[in-house]
Amino acid sequence: MAKKIILYSTTGCPLCERYKTLLNGAKRTFEERNTTENPNFLQELGARGIFAVPTVLVGDDVVQGFRPNTLNELLAA
Repeated sequence: MAKKIILYSTTGCPLCERYKTLLNGAKRTFEERNTTENPNFLQELGARGIFAVPTVLVGDDVVQGFRPNTLNELLAA
């Protein structure tokens, strides 16, 4: 079973856009949570001790910042 993927992003974030391109190119389904449009999403991240975007959750794993190699490793697992 595929792990759930959540991308925390913000409006105007070029690295968030690159993650979306990467995930779409890999044909992976993901949920985007835009913290500009819904500040509650930023509170969700804060509850995890995370205060920056982009952040990607792959199941229970967290990728903070733009780390495409780390994300690709998690997607391949």
